[in-house]
Amino acid sequence: MLRSGYPRNLMDEAIILHCQAYRETSLFVDVLTEGHGRLRLLSKGARRGRHALSHILRPFSRVRLSWVGRGELPLLTVAEPCEPSVCLEGTALFCGFYIAELLLNLLAPQDPHAGIFKLSFETLQALERGADLQWTLRGYEVALLEEIGYGLRLDADAEGRPINADLIYLYRVEEGAVQVTTGGREVVRGETLLALQQRHFSDDSQLREAKRLMRSVLRHYLNGRALKSRELFKPTQG
Repeated sequence: MLRSGYPRNLMDEAIILHCQAYRETSLFVDVLTEGHGRLRLLSKGARRGRHALSHILRPFSRVRLSWVGRGELPLLTVAEPCEPSVCLEGTALFCGFYIAELLLNLLAPQDPHAGIFKLSFETLQALERGADLQWTLRGYEVALLEEIGYGLRLDADAEGRPINADLIYLYRVEEGAVQVTTGGREVVRGETLLALQQRHFSDDSQLREAKRLMRSVLRHYLNGRALKSRELFKPTQG
């Protein structure tokens, strides 16, 4: 049973990423915490009667949590809302699912990343405010990879030469941008690489190229795993 009387030093702020029903009354709750990284918690009785926590443990809400246990499935003991929080609707909600799926697949459990917590919450807030979905997602992808140590070199090519906006490149994940002379679906213009670095796109063609590039890069780090959230919405999928 969850109670309000608790030692405050046990609490950690978290973003709810995903909830899954477990048996008749409980929930598995995937969260990104500020101080402990990504966790999966078991919330016993969370869907039972007056103790139901569905209004608190909803995706992308910001909460304060306490739990016990150090194994693979700690037990959630306290959950309370935390302000400010986020409520996403429509296509922005699908973008939130995409962000959550990236976090669940790219972050190791119980590996704290305060920068990722801040980045993720600010991005969810931007989606709630109605920010451009494609610009927001591309910026998030680049920043997330930087935070986990997979940052892209977007200002210079594989030889260390500054990216030329007027040239075309093939981006190889382990090497960087390689200048090429012929086009094709996999090439990217120098202007697009620079726009992605600056998080500022001047036209839709840059956005399309950036989206294609980031899909290729993320596919590499996801080991080819497909993301279910991409099937939820078109044409503005992440």
